[in-house]
Amino acid sequence: MYHEIMIKDAVDIMQGVGPLSYELIRDISIHSKTTKPGDLFFALKGEHTDGHCFTQEALMNGACAVVVEKQMSAGHDIIVNDTLHALGQLARYYRGLFAPTTVAITGTNGKTTVKNLIVAIIMRRNTVTYTMKNYNSLIGLPLTLFELTGNEEYIVVEMGTNAPGEIARLCEIAQPQIGVITTVGPGHLEGLGSLDGVRKEKSALIEALPDDGFAVIGDAAGDIKGKHITRFSLEQCTDIEIKETGSCFTYFGKRFSTPLLGVGNVYNCCAALCLTTLLGCDYNAQRDALVHAQPEPGRLEPLYSRGLLVINDSYNANPVSMKAAFMLMSEFKRRIIYVLGDMLELGADSIRLHREVGSYAQKKCDLLFTCGEQAKWYGGKHFSNKKALVQHLLSVLNDTDVVLIKASRGLHFETVVDELLRRR
Repeated sequence: MYHEIMIKDAVDIMQGVGPLSYELIRDISIHSKTTKPGDLFFALKGEHTDGHCFTQEALMNGACAVVVEKQMSAGHDIIVNDTLHALGQLARYYRGLFAPTTVAITGTNGKTTVKNLIVAIIMRRNTVTYTMKNYNSLIGLPLTLFELTGNEEYIVVEMGTNAPGEIARLCEIAQPQIGVITTVGPGHLEGLGSLDGVRKEKSALIEALPDDGFAVIGDAAGDIKGKHITRFSLEQCTDIEIKETGSCFTYFGKRFSTPLLGVGNVYNCCAALCLTTLLGCDYNAQRDALVHAQPEPGRLEPLYSRGLLVINDSYNANPVSMKAAFMLMSEFKRRIIYVLGDMLELGADSIRLHREVGSYAQKKCDLLFTCGEQAKWYGGKHFSNKKALVQHLLSVLNDTDVVLIKASRGLHFETVVDELLRRR
């Protein structure tokens, strides 16, 4: 934290009960093992762990205080109703100490790539703080905001969600003036219920913008209304060329090329170009950023093992991103092999959507291999575990093949990628 906050002020900001200490908070910590002297430790509850179990370790490592929901230590507790909410409140206060233009990006697909492209373009003329890794949640976004120093002209943040109300809360914390919605599709249906539920949740970003704010929304997001909206569409791009080495296209008469693969990434480029043009960024900055862009690990990432081309798209999966990956694969003049795992968090529609994606996949590839509890509904050659899948895959591969590896993050299909790259 660049601007340090006194403990007694943090207690008030989080509406907690704690020591009236004038000691300064040096930084924020959510992991006891990496807590440093002067850090404020938040005892957050997760699926498998509870931060309350690690408050003593945090204090031993030098934490100035611990934010908890029940008394844990003598003299160092800041007791609040909800530690996650308190983290957001403190981050909201800290965000308010600065006055940069804040861009918030959400959507079922493309958030991270669009964020990276926007940041790469803006950085050529301006100072920017932005979401690192996958810090797009009610935990990650506050941690991003605590990185602010006051020198930034822009903050560019990514907003993810899997439950109603999360986008609205993220907007309360980040206070964006500009919004970007990439796509709306059947993702996180288990929490959001339906496609309309997904669209309503994403639309909360538009509703949170101030009267002098604006948004850019892709045609793949569907009918989202609001003030000061500019639409972007793949139709604005012409002369699209997709190759193993990247993509080329013309956007409103200007030619661009990028190492990013596929039509879906051309659409992501279109989103970034639309927004940054509105911000006044010039063609040279846009062109240079796109030509040096690199895929995030696990997101349509091309990897080679001798002549074999592996498309590592193992970071996440939903019906829309699956079909986008299949579209890319159809551009390659090779034998096409799909290795697919479950699409998670699809709720009651899971079997139907897996069957639909499988029916589509079977028409677009030469070989289809699957692994996972729901993946059997794709209709390919199914394996009960990844070890058996890899053994069979290695026995049929040729150096001239292209293999798509794609599944939801929870299946850890990056291990399949690793095995293919280690093959002899």
